[in-house]
Amino acid sequence: MAEIETVREWGHEGEVLVFLHYFGGSAESWKWVAEKLSDTYRCVAFDLPGFGENTALKEPSIQGFADFIRSKLDDLEIKKCTLIGHSMGCKIALQVAADARTDFVQQLILIAPSPPTVEPMPAREKKRMLHHPDKQEAAQSVANAIKRPITKEQQELAVHTQLITDHYTWRWWLLEGMSHSIAEKVNKLHVPITVLASTDDPVITSEVIQEQVMQVLKRATLITTSRVGHLSPLESPEWVASNIRDIVSG
Repeated sequence: MAEIETVREWGHEGEVLVFLHYFGGSAESWKWVAEKLSDTYRCVAFDLPGFGENTALKEPSIQGFADFIRSKLDDLEIKKCTLIGHSMGCKIALQVAADARTDFVQQLILIAPSPPTVEPMPAREKKRMLHHPDKQEAAQSVANAIKRPITKEQQELAVHTQLITDHYTWRWWLLEGMSHSIAEKVNKLHVPITVLASTDDPVITSEVIQEQVMQVLKRATLITTSRVGHLSPLESPEWVASNIRDIVSG
């Protein structure tokens, strides 16, 4: 099967911001954040392999996803960028930065990050999510993740992108990917790292952020908010975009 690659871009001038989406998301999931930054920055987002409209990797792995990102950025002749991940995308972004031998990654911004260690998930919730594709379960996953209302367009996109995720890739993340630790590879990163998190995130809790993210990424800076759930790029794109702008310009 021929490879299908989906790249979304907003803006064409300024520093390059590269966005890696969450588990069950797609490049389009960044729309509401990127639109608020495209006046100043070139925003680039990919459908990761097996997500959105992109062909799955034959054998998914954190390293395989990272290699894919670096290859596609080389194709786009992007020499330097700020790498921004959300949830699962954060673990991949960390792997990309760990692999980089130059200042290719100028800084990392990790939003509601899946930790570089093992992401905890209750067994009952994992069992529920393994029912895929299932529209009712997809809608339930969205409802479980958010703390404030999202628009009908955002709701429909969040459900749709789950349903079209490659089934093998979906199971890989739940059964292997989220449990694969890359802590030893990233705990000595010297690139500036900022973590954006909500104290009310029901998926990646404050305890996980403190114990599994900040204790590993000891040089990272933590910025928090409240009354926002796990899907902050959809729930509160203004807060996410404002912080990205401040971090990059600062």
